[in-house]
Amino acid sequence: MEDLVAAELDGDELARSAIFHFTSIRAELARELWSRRVFLGPETLDRLLFRAVAVDRAEDPVLRCLGIVRDRQLARAGMVVFPVHSFGLLAGGLLSFTHRRPWIFSPPDSRIALFPQTNRWSRTLETLDEARGKLGVRKQLPLELLEHWRRSRPVGWLKKNPIMAVAVSTAPGSYYDTEPLVMGRLRAASALVCLLAAVQPRNEVPGASLLSSARVNNWETLNIHHYLNLFDSPADRRALDGDCVPIGLRKAELAEISELNIEIDPRYWGSHHRTAGRFAQAARDTVDRIYDGYMRHAWLRGPSARPDARSQAYTKLHDSLIYFRRSFHTSNQGWSQIVSLAVAFEMMLTDGSNTGPIATKLQRRVRLLLRGRPGVRRYSEVVHDLYKHRNEIVHAGNVPGGIDLTTARHCFALCVVELAGRSTSLDPTTTQPMRDLIGDTRTQSRAKACSHCGR
Repeated sequence: MEDLVAAELDGDELARSAIFHFTSIRAELARELWSRRVFLGPETLDRLLFRAVAVDRAEDPVLRCLGIVRDRQLARAGMVVFPVHSFGLLAGGLLSFTHRRPWIFSPPDSRIALFPQTNRWSRTLETLDEARGKLGVRKQLPLELLEHWRRSRPVGWLKKNPIMAVAVSTAPGSYYDTEPLVMGRLRAASALVCLLAAVQPRNEVPGASLLSSARVNNWETLNIHHYLNLFDSPADRRALDGDCVPIGLRKAELAEISELNIEIDPRYWGSHHRTAGRFAQAARDTVDRIYDGYMRHAWLRGPSARPDARSQAYTKLHDSLIYFRRSFHTSNQGWSQIVSLAVAFEMMLTDGSNTGPIATKLQRRVRLLLRGRPGVRRYSEVVHDLYKHRNEIVHAGNVPGGIDLTTARHCFALCVVELAGRSTSLDPTTTQPMRDLIGDTRTQSRAKACSHCGR
């Protein structure tokens, strides 16, 4: 491919046409593979396609590329190992000393594993290997590579910090050619965990902080300069290959993902409680549906495809999850969580053409979405109060107290699950997709809604 580019620069018309067709085929091939969560990097696809044409002289180069992907098992899952901070696992504190096996939080079929700091290298390797089994990754850990990185890279976070491991099928050609795709999976994984934390019952046990790994034996660091991308390479039949990827190109985004300021009770989510299991499955399906819809209809939309209601709806749902996650951010400025959560609700429940009292509209649409659920009146009133607080912060510079962020986050989790379930039936030609998904038939010409109930 480099020779073709050099020939094009010298004015070779044949090289120019070859590059055009190569890049067009590669782009469509990448679009189809990436939308199926098979993250082959552009450089890897270049090599495969060039081999199919120039070496194998295949009559159907695309079919030949897919055959190589199948035969070399390039679509098999590896895992991304990413450091987080501010995360706590209940029962991972004082009780961890009485528990022989490492505490790992991995919701069923979620392809995510979270575990607290180990403070020992041998314990980290043991826990990573158990997490690998829970994620369904077949090949063993590359122990020599891990030991090499421990000695030559600043990866002290492997012992000191909580770890998030996510199963990802990737075959990068360089450090960064699949990083935007990997970041998307990391964002989806952290959003799922935040949704679970939002509906988890409050822990009111006296001294509960001593049961959390965020409070006990915690020496976590913010000295985070790398993450690990372990992938299934045909070069080794037994162990994974990998890269210790320097964090350089997207420092701000990766720093935001690394803060996971929540606490999870694995015993609640691992219990046979019907409500817990039902919501965990619904939250997982919700995040997967939003992620896949955003990838196919928005992020990977072809250059000739026009945006439609589906691309708009999935973009709004995807971005609202980002703001929802930011509402857990720790800050000395108390307004940041309120504003982030209010933006998440407004982005999720409106279509952008907002006129009149927004707080009343949000209250009404929450009631429509959650109709029939216990506590719907309380949820709608909390969202109304949340937006009023947001207005005081943004317009008056006042930071009022008394807002129930826990209930508001719980309400958001219920609403986004309901909306994602309805998104499959969305008419792509509608101009107001969120209004149609919610079923809000009220128009501006009608009488003003009641300020108390939104009707």
